Amino acid sequence: MNSRQQGSGALIAVIILLLMSAMLLNATRQQAEDALSLVADERIWFQQASLAESALNWGKQRQWPEGEAGWQCQIESFFRWRACLLIEQERVLLKGDSGAGTLAFYQWVSRVTGTEKLLAQPHGWLDYCPYTEEKRCFSDE
Repeated sequence: MNSRQQGSGALIAVIILLLMSAMLLNATRQQAEDALSLVADERIWFQQASLAESALNWGKQRQWPEGEAGWQCQIESFFRWRACLLIEQERVLLKGDSGAGTLAFYQWVSRVTGTEKLLAQPHGWLDYCPYTEEKRCFSDE
């Protein structure tokens, strides 16, 4: 038997091993990129959730003038989050977010009689808009 023929089988095995290693390395790289993307998305969610909760709490401390039905918004000047109040008949909904198109939290509130302050309703905190009509969930600002 020729020695060249014996070496070609080993060469083919090494090439197959290199190809399999390259495929495994590529799959690992793709999995790491996907995980990094998930971490970045989660980081953005946590930032927006923190800002929305802060805006909601800030909105509860603000003075809200008596007004007509509809959205009223106040924007905090330093952090740029906003709190919006929706007055509809007997129900009052407070919304907190960090700007248009970001995550928002909601809370049912009531007005303290004789003042412009708000009182949070028990079990009134929501992480979604309570209305089925999407347009009622957004303020004009």
